[in-house]
Amino acid sequence: MTFLLLAALGVLMALIYLPLRIYLTLTARGRRLRLLQRIRLLRQQLGEELTSRSQVSG
Repeated sequence: MTFLLLAALGVLMALIYLPLRIYLTLTARGRRLRLLQRIRLLRQQLGEELTSRSQVSG
């Protein structure tokens, strides 16, 4: 009886933990990807500003 109770608790934990872990992993990757894209965009804008300023002053 104790084994069945522990096995049921283990299955229940797996049914809750696995989808939660997958969801959290995917959302963390999404946040990281959006952050990297934002950094790339800011770098590109900064590079464009620097080149336009050097052309104006030069």
